[in-house]
Amino acid sequence: MRKRFGAGSKSDREAVVLQTDDDELVLRREGGNAFSDPKLDELVGHRIRGVGRRTGYTLILKDWEDVPPAPPSSARRGKSR
Repeated sequence: MRKRFGAGSKSDREAVVLQTDDDELVLRREGGNAFSDPKLDELVGHRIRGVGRRTGYTLILKDWEDVPPAPPSSARRGKSR
């Protein structure tokens, strides 16, 4: 998703953010521009699995892949009889 980050600071911008179960992490691509990266813009709306390192609130990605959407909650429940 895209979200405003660093409001009122010199880092104020719309950032690509990874939403986890517990946190939101600003995404950066290793070697990419910290403020605008077209490759990361392509990830908005996608589920990904990535490899990288976390530095505070930032996840610096080395590599990633798309992950299929999660099945609806009713499909995840096992059938019991």
